[in-house]
Amino acid sequence: MEKLSDLRFIIGLFFSLAGAILLVLAFTVTSEKEFGQSLNRFAGLAMFVFGAFMLWLTRRS
Repeated sequence: MEKLSDLRFIIGLFFSLAGAILLVLAFTVTSEKEFGQSLNRFAGLAMFVFGAFMLWLTRRS
């Protein structure tokens, strides 16, 4: 229960999950809009990296 009170854990979990969903959608959904897929790929990767960094900060403290 102590982890749930740490805001870094909540933020890290949210961004990691949202980034993972965007990455999965960017690689699985087929569309003629290449710009949207590459935008999802880059945004998902950035969100996932930020979330992983926040989770790492939680484990470090």
